[in-house]
Amino acid sequence: MQRSKILRLFVILFFNLSFILPAKSSASAQPALNLKKIIQEALQNNPQIKAAYKKYEAAQARVKLLYSLADPKFEYGYDKIYADMDAVMRGKTGPMRTYAIEQEIPFPTKLFLRKSAAEKESQALKQDYEEKKNEIIQKVKEAYFMLSLSNKQIQINEDTKILLDGLIKTLSNRYAVGSASQQDVLKAQAEYAKLDNQSILFRQKKRIAQSMLKALLNRPQDSALDEPPTISEARAFKIEQSKILSLSKKNRPELKSAQAEVKKSEINYSLAKEEYLPDFMFKYQREQRENSAGDWAAMLGVTIPLWFWEKQAPMVKEAKKEAESMQALYQDLENMALYEAEAALSKVEAGEKLAKLYETSFLPQAEAAYKAVSIGFEAGKNNFLDLLDSERMLLEFKLDYAMALADLEIAYAELERAVGIELEKENEK
Repeated sequence: MQRSKILRLFVILFFNLSFILPAKSSASAQPALNLKKIIQEALQNNPQIKAAYKKYEAAQARVKLLYSLADPKFEYGYDKIYADMDAVMRGKTGPMRTYAIEQEIPFPTKLFLRKSAAEKESQALKQDYEEKKNEIIQKVKEAYFMLSLSNKQIQINEDTKILLDGLIKTLSNRYAVGSASQQDVLKAQAEYAKLDNQSILFRQKKRIAQSMLKALLNRPQDSALDEPPTISEARAFKIEQSKILSLSKKNRPELKSAQAEVKKSEINYSLAKEEYLPDFMFKYQREQRENSAGDWAAMLGVTIPLWFWEKQAPMVKEAKKEAESMQALYQDLENMALYEAEAALSKVEAGEKLAKLYETSFLPQAEAAYKAVSIGFEAGKNNFLDLLDSERMLLEFKLDYAMALADLEIAYAELERAVGIELEKENEK
């Protein structure tokens, strides 16, 4: 009789605490790690983002460089030999000094095309910078939600260990007086050891997530990091499925970068054909003697693409093939971008359905099964192993539900990167 009362009390306590304790600890926790704030921190401090922006700035500076003319050449000559010959032949004396300035001028359309190509390259790198920001935002969200998941898993595991520890003590006491079997005690101890092993793995995952988050935020690895809130339920996502693919084609920075590269290759093709046109050279020269202001001369030169079949023709062919290659590459990138958007959308939709199943079916059924086994155990119809199996199934469902919630958030972050914009802001328009 006494044994039945003790076990009944333990079962009631175990069942209530297994659901109440995690909820209370989650409600009482004060989350300090804010997702929006650490995203802004990553955008400001992440080295990869800084490097991408510096490349963009360098490309901007290159635009003016390629549009400018080559440096002019200045020449100064001091001719004593020629001056002595003049003195003999024409009676002139004193050395001759010459001053000359020379400027090379490409065909005007070449300068324009070079500038246009540099501008397209700059636009491509600007979009690479935007793509890098989206990539880092996704990684920050993934590390953030993995850290949140690890905390939830540790919490569930530790609460279960507390309850199982109480059960082991009760069974050990009953075994000492012959009221419980050794098999029950050993089984409970083995289950506790399994929870210990899980705890080690969960804490390892937490440490990895913390380390990744610090790296993304450019924080020292030995610095402190606040804890994120745990996810208690699936949030509702507003997604217009019919617009996802069109939004990806319109907004994905990676595609915009590829489009700019295609335009650049087309401009380079036009520029290669411009090489059939001549470039110019202008030179102004002035002579000066001691007793004379001297004379001046002006010269205009022009390049002749005489060996065009060996130089210009292969150059045009190369540029044409490069343009065709970039067009094919863009098509492949577009196909992959649309695939990534579709795959991410599929993950979000499946994640929402799975989370709903856990909330409305899996967890309630596991709770009901646990209650039924508990009642049967009290009545002597179920043994301790049945109760332990039921508890294990409930624990696994709780852990799987926590993972499903985190996976759903991560899938949504993947979808936003695949689309190239924040979907919540898009829906507000």
